[in-house]
Amino acid sequence: MKKIFTLLTALVLGASAFAQFPAVGIIGSALPSGWSADVDMVTVDGEMYGAIVTCTAGEAKFRQDDDWAINWGAVDFPTGVGVQGGPNIPVPAGTYMVIFNRTTGMYSFQTNFDVTYKVDITNYLAGGATLAANGIRVGGNFTDNGATVAAGPVANWSPGDANSAMTDEGNNIWAITVSYPVASLGATQFYKFVNGDWGSNEGTDAANTIAVDSCGVDDGAGNINRTYTLLPGTVCYVWDACTACGVSVAENAIANLTVAPNPASDVVNFTFDANNAATATVTLFDLTGKVVATQTVATSATTTVEMNTTALQAGSYIYNVVAGDKVATGKLIKQ
Repeated sequence: MKKIFTLLTALVLGASAFAQFPAVGIIGSALPSGWSADVDMVTVDGEMYGAIVTCTAGEAKFRQDDDWAINWGAVDFPTGVGVQGGPNIPVPAGTYMVIFNRTTGMYSFQTNFDVTYKVDITNYLAGGATLAANGIRVGGNFTDNGATVAAGPVANWSPGDANSAMTDEGNNIWAITVSYPVASLGATQFYKFVNGDWGSNEGTDAANTIAVDSCGVDDGAGNINRTYTLLPGTVCYVWDACTACGVSVAENAIANLTVAPNPASDVVNFTFDANNAATATVTLFDLTGKVVATQTVATSATTTVEMNTTALQAGSYIYNVVAGDKVATGKLIKQ
């Protein structure tokens, strides 16, 4: 799972395949360039490869180094095991997240991915809060990102809607699993946890830890919303805090991250411990979730990523730092 998460992070944040690994691409009549050219896939380890492709109905195969000497195919869709010189893979029209294992030949064409949001309300209840009759809910710009649950679409900013209900998993942990179309990979999900309906929700006090610890953004009306760069996985936080469920902040976050100067004028430096990751990626988003800058570097024991912010307009931005399985998010001010 760690390999898949790292690969998807590379896909979403624009990392390219490392030159020391064999190149693997997907080719065929289902792809935009047909049988004439490969769509290059991304890898972080030379084993797992990935790509996001929009296909017409047709056929496809995987091949190495843009050559037919090594190629994989099978008759199965959307998942299967490609074999050397095997038949073409039948592919219906659609947009897919394609994952391929060069060692085993296993592949999958995925049209959706799931994110599970969880919240630990232990401290919230200990502070005297009473659980609402309809339980803990989630509100956010879910419709904007094509989000659905088993019962149907998740409405924008509507925690009172039935499809926004979370499930009590016990031990004061509430959860909801949301499915997104592949086209939403890398988009920014704004959200917050709500006790029943608006009025008993996170992020209403400017002094709360979501604001202080910079894991959320102000919507301009004094409310703090959490942010998540959409990748498959599970996101779990303590109510109204930046602490991840079951772990300390030090365990969850990239170690020794400094962002300076902040506010920034022309240049901002992100300095942090690499946590044994081979590469690190820093991405800046504006408050609409649009990527305005991204940079991937090879790491050292202590890594510094220098980003030029001269072209950015004055205002607030969200930074996202990824190194291996460690992630940090916070607010950057451009003067």
